[in-house]
Amino acid sequence: MLWSLLVTMLALSCQTDNEKMLEREMGSKTRQDSIFFGLYFGMNSKDFYQRCFELNRQGLVTNGPENNTVLYRFSDNEYRSPVDMNFYPAFSNDRIYLMGIVFNYQGWAPWNKDLYAEKLVPDVLGILEKWYGSGFLHIKSPDGKPIWVKVTGNRQILVRLQNERNVRVEISDLTVRPPAADAGKNTGQRPVWEKNKSDQ
Repeated sequence: MLWSLLVTMLALSCQTDNEKMLEREMGSKTRQDSIFFGLYFGMNSKDFYQRCFELNRQGLVTNGPENNTVLYRFSDNEYRSPVDMNFYPAFSNDRIYLMGIVFNYQGWAPWNKDLYAEKLVPDVLGILEKWYGSGFLHIKSPDGKPIWVKVTGNRQILVRLQNERNVRVEISDLTVRPPAADAGKNTGQRPVWEKNKSDQ
């Protein structure tokens, strides 16, 4: 009994903070399916398009670049420059299991170092903490690049620098195994909220 307790304590002491958080949250059996704007894990594609259509009609979102994402523009003046958020989910068996998001400053330019992605990270983390609470861990990926992560129940939020302009965020349901080939890619030139409008 004492030996197994010592082995368990030693194993826990060798775990990283991220591993401890993951084990604790997944062990809690708590479900956190909410993403944002009324979108959630398990939502089917038809309901996703309908919800985006409603958000567009309310003037809250519009189509992103090449109509392949949904664009939300933060109107807050608390950031060093206005922030754009482009998002689009990945589906498994026609159900959302991951939300891919790209944040960037609207005024970004290659010569404007003050609006590079590394300066944007604190603003992105601030937005995410308003939505999901504090507790993001700052860790390094195997290639040495910084990553910020938070796990609550089944919901994992990963934040990383995508390039000089963009901060990439992935909100995923850890209980869903990603499909071998991601079928969530969008095609065509119509805005995403109109993709399956004819089926409604």
